[in-house]
Amino acid sequence: MAEPSQPISSFDPEVFWALHKQKIVLGAALAVLVLVCGSIYFGLQAIQTQGAERAYSAAQSVEAWQAVIREYPNSVAAGNAYLRIGAKLREDGKYSESDSTYDTFVRRFPKHPLVVNGYMGLATNAESEKNPDKALEYWKQVATLFGNSFQAPMALLNEARIITAKGQLKEAQALYESIVQRFPESTAAGIASREAGNLADRLALPNPQSATKTASSASATPAGSVSRAPGGSASPTAAEPASRVGTGSPKPEP
Repeated sequence: MAEPSQPISSFDPEVFWALHKQKIVLGAALAVLVLVCGSIYFGLQAIQTQGAERAYSAAQSVEAWQAVIREYPNSVAAGNAYLRIGAKLREDGKYSESDSTYDTFVRRFPKHPLVVNGYMGLATNAESEKNPDKALEYWKQVATLFGNSFQAPMALLNEARIITAKGQLKEAQALYESIVQRFPESTAAGIASREAGNLADRLALPNPQSATKTASSASATPAGSVSRAPGGSASPTAAEPASRVGTGSPKPEP
């Protein structure tokens, strides 16, 4: 008996369709429904984002920024609005209200592209209120939570400056040296190298603590102190940078 030239298949499309027609139709309908719902959702999200950006760009007062937060509470624009409010309240000397605003921002927007500015704002406020211990804790948080950011060496510079003012010269020298080792290409490394050298000279003196008061008054301005909040667009790439590094003390902005 001759064998068939091709294997005989047991799959019959007509039988398969008859058995599973209802399941196939239902699955296709669900797939279409998911695609339609997804398109509607992302479309609405895009409209919300655009509306938030326009509202934030037009806002120029605390009341207007608060309106952005109310109308678009989970948007990047709302986070930027918190930063603007915190900065304005600080400028007006309302440190307690500014602290509350920054604290709300970092709690509500832990993944915001400028969340580090909230911590820097809290640190700057603490220094303005002559509370170096509180400021030191916030600078440590910046250096720890955002250790790979360009704000990290600025935070470490501020840590070293504060503990220098406390008279902890060896600890400050070690911190400055760590900045040079960890961030050798940054502008902060140049500042840290110079300050580490100055501390080495002071530690070589018979009474190194005698120079602490003079040095403290000379470096009273925080490196990376906050000057203003982000402006312009609500998008992460269009928001103003958190810091500007100059030849002297850098001035980032929360």
